[in-house]
Amino acid sequence: MKALSGGLFVVLILLMFDSSMMLRAQTIHKFRIDSGWQKTEVRVGVWYTSDYLFMGRGDSSKAPYLSPYAGYYHKSGLFLSTSLSYLTGEGQGRIDLYKLSGGYDYYGEKFEAGMIVSEYFFNDYSYTVVSEMSTSLSAYVGYDLAGFMVYADGALGWSGYTDVFVGAEINRKFYALKRKLRITPAVYLNAGTQQYYSQYYTMRNTQTGMGSGNGGGSGSGQQPGIPNSSRTIESQKFQLLDFETDIQVSYKIKKFRFYLASTFTFPVNPATIVTDQGTYEEDLNTGFYWSTGVRLTL
Repeated sequence: MKALSGGLFVVLILLMFDSSMMLRAQTIHKFRIDSGWQKTEVRVGVWYTSDYLFMGRGDSSKAPYLSPYAGYYHKSGLFLSTSLSYLTGEGQGRIDLYKLSGGYDYYGEKFEAGMIVSEYFFNDYSYTVVSEMSTSLSAYVGYDLAGFMVYADGALGWSGYTDVFVGAEINRKFYALKRKLRITPAVYLNAGTQQYYSQYYTMRNTQTGMGSGNGGGSGSGQQPGIPNSSRTIESQKFQLLDFETDIQVSYKIKKFRFYLASTFTFPVNPATIVTDQGTYEEDLNTGFYWSTGVRLTL
């Protein structure tokens, strides 16, 4: 009981960290919150994220998500997982996204690699910037360079058109309290095309196309509208999209692992937007969001 009380005290301290902390970005690339497993296991948990940003970009209306999830992880490296995301924003209160994923991870002494395919089912009223994307396929490789993990990854995303994404990351894990406490700072960059973004401006943006989506979900309130003529120019152009920096903190108590993280995003290369009212350049700003969650391993 004494050890457990001490562990709970540490978790409370972690949950009181201020917003200067930073976490790995919300991309369709695999979100690595662990470094492998040696036996077959089931993981269940819940995750809260204060906003949804993709490649440093997000809707003008925040999209805070509460996301329960479950996954089956075989000792061979194969895994299947599912999650749903409940939009908790003011006046929203709906299931905004279902997600199904499957893939394979390999963890060696210094080398890591894996791939994952995900299917997204967005609510018709979703206004996140990737809500017109239906499927993604991504792969990554990583190598331990004197304690620093270096990753490179690539992905394809389908939203009626095909987008290509690549990313690079460097991070380092620090351990304390008998390796129960783990702190992982990271920096990385993302590049890619933005055809999904043009679809978002036409169908989903809260200022130019909210409620016009082609998603397979159902919504409530006003009926979806007619898609407008808003679009981005040169959405097929491959270019650097953002730099990001984050810190993730986790603490393990028996079969539970608690997470706390935050992220700063620095988007670059603004898109040119064409609307019924005229043509203008996208206004890019430094972004921030934080996340917290808990996972149980069975």
